[in-house]
Amino acid sequence: MTTQPDPADDPAARLLERVRREGPVLPLPGGVVGIFSPALANKVDKINSDDLKVIDSLADVLGMRKSEPVTWREVRALLTERSGALVTPGQMRALHQRMQAYLGEHTGSEQDLTKLMWRTVSRALIPLAIDGIDGRDLRTLIAEQELRFRVQLEQHVPLWRRIPDFLLHRAATRAITRQIKQRVARGESRDDFTQPLLGLVDRIGVDRVTYLVTVQMIAISGVPGMMAACLVYAMSQYPQWREHLQEEMDALEWEELYTLPIRKLPHTMRFIKEAMRLWTTPFVTRRVAQRDIELDGVSVRKDQIYELSSYILHHSEEYWDEPETFDPDRWLSSRRQEAKGAYVPFGFGPRSCVGASVGHAQLVLFCAMMARDFRCDLSPVHAPWMRKEGFAVPTDFVGMVSPRPR
Repeated sequence: MTTQPDPADDPAARLLERVRREGPVLPLPGGVVGIFSPALANKVDKINSDDLKVIDSLADVLGMRKSEPVTWREVRALLTERSGALVTPGQMRALHQRMQAYLGEHTGSEQDLTKLMWRTVSRALIPLAIDGIDGRDLRTLIAEQELRFRVQLEQHVPLWRRIPDFLLHRAATRAITRQIKQRVARGESRDDFTQPLLGLVDRIGVDRVTYLVTVQMIAISGVPGMMAACLVYAMSQYPQWREHLQEEMDALEWEELYTLPIRKLPHTMRFIKEAMRLWTTPFVTRRVAQRDIELDGVSVRKDQIYELSSYILHHSEEYWDEPETFDPDRWLSSRRQEAKGAYVPFGFGPRSCVGASVGHAQLVLFCAMMARDFRCDLSPVHAPWMRKEGFAVPTDFVGMVSPRPR
């Protein structure tokens, strides 16, 4: 079992206390500016992001090709529209079936539940990011997902591992490039996040489109799976809420659940919102200022780094009663507080998660699957706890998943 750290050594808690004492705009080590007011954070990030361009490829840098600049705003518009279009009953059915199949193959033995839930969710998302990959290329993308998960947990890459990790990243890039070239050559159209990006190939080249698809792969390789682990952790620590979820889900058939009948799932929605508030991931986001920014007392120079934090906002007593308490009923309309923009589970305005529609839908289906179809029996010799080191990670979370008796 892992030794729990002293709460006094928690860097997130120390920063939160400093914000309480000194205010929402702070100088941080290394010349970083911390911006922990929701209004200021969104304003500064919007100014910084308005004209942000997709990075040039090596061919552009070397003068071998001159591609026209493409703003992230244009890319985000394409992907945000796609995210909404992918939340269909057919796609939700397929997503559920992939999660169900993977988890069903890993029942009956005691194991690390954090890793199991992360894999269940992350692997199921690959076809939504880039459909049609199979065989060796699919195994390569899965291996790279595992690498990203390991780095996220360890937050340190030993020197001896850097070369093999680099080679794996290169192999994953080549796998994505092959798929893009094949689809463009054949005129294939698939229901995934890659499809709208293929329209940019003639303008910016295959290599930059590969980069954009890789960004989507990075996005699905961390946060969704870790949040799924946090949801199962919450079910285990607050069994009364698992019972609420079971009652709601048992009253519906899967075909209806694929339509995401949110109004029939009030307990589930409050449960998910509270888990995403309490265990938001990642805790901080850092940006490089693209220009000098002077706004409402905030001064950030070009090329200076500024830091935003959903964790600080989600744990601030200024916006939440008893912010360290898991209390889904705080989201009842009769109790809801004026959070003043302080709830940002998918990130900050102009650069928030473009796949939020799919991400939220998957968490609803995941809760339905865990409540309806499976049960988790925790190991009697482990005591689960939540590690908070940049990410919320259920730790010593060991148990056995088995089909739920019906």
